[in-house]
Amino acid sequence: MSMKRGYTIVGFAMYYFTYDPWIGKLLYLEDFFVMNEFRGSGIGSDIFKHLSQIAVKCRCSSMHFLVAEWNEPSIRFYKRRGASDLSTEEGWRLFKIDKEYLCKMAAEE
Repeated sequence: MSMKRGYTIVGFAMYYFTYDPWIGKLLYLEDFFVMNEFRGSGIGSDIFKHLSQIAVKCRCSSMHFLVAEWNEPSIRFYKRRGASDLSTEEGWRLFKIDKEYLCKMAAEE
C-alpha cells in the first residue's frame, strides 16, 4: 500500500459486525487508537462519528467495545458520547477460556 505524500497515519479503528439474539446486529469495536500527541484535536471524535455512520448505515442496533477500568480518559470519551457501562448497569462480566482448557474440553468423551 503506498502512502500519499503529506499524509501520516495518527490513529485507527478496527471493527467487525456480530449478532446478538436479544438485540440484533452489532458493530463490535475491537480496537480504537489515536496517538498521544494528536489526542484532543478532534481526530478521535471524527473516527468515532464515522463508525457511528457505518453502524447506522449497516442497520446495527448497537456498538459494543471493551475499555480497561484504569483507562479513565477513554471511559470519559465514550460516556460523553452516550456509552453505557454494562458491567455496572447490567452486571455483565467478561470471561475467557484459554486454549489449554479449550483443548481439554474438546478432548473429553
